[in-house]
Amino acid sequence: MEKDRVGESYSWVYGWKVKDGKCVPPAKNHPLPEFVQKRIDWVSNEIQNGMLTFRGAFKMLLDIDDEEDLKEDWELGAASDYMPVSDKYREWLQDPILHDIRRVAVMVGFIYA
Repeated sequence: MEKDRVGESYSWVYGWKVKDGKCVPPAKNHPLPEFVQKRIDWVSNEIQNGMLTFRGAFKMLLDIDDEEDLKEDWELGAASDYMPVSDKYREWLQDPILHDIRRVAVMVGFIYA
């Protein structure tokens, strides 16, 4: 069971494929959990509107320890409502064994969304 979690986590980062001569990012081959993708999509929409920098996006996705700080930063210029960090997302991202590779998976998922 633990081996499956490790393999799955690594596939989110290293699961690149080539299809019709083009690179296909891991999230297209190995979808992230829905609650993770939902947060990535929320941040991606804001960045497309020009209201968020990459640094700000990664803060909203990865630096989730201080909810008040995140909400305050978000409300300084974002066009949409702040999305609180769900307990499920927090537990998944802060897994005691897989937290580092999952952080990379979030970054890869965001960059290649």
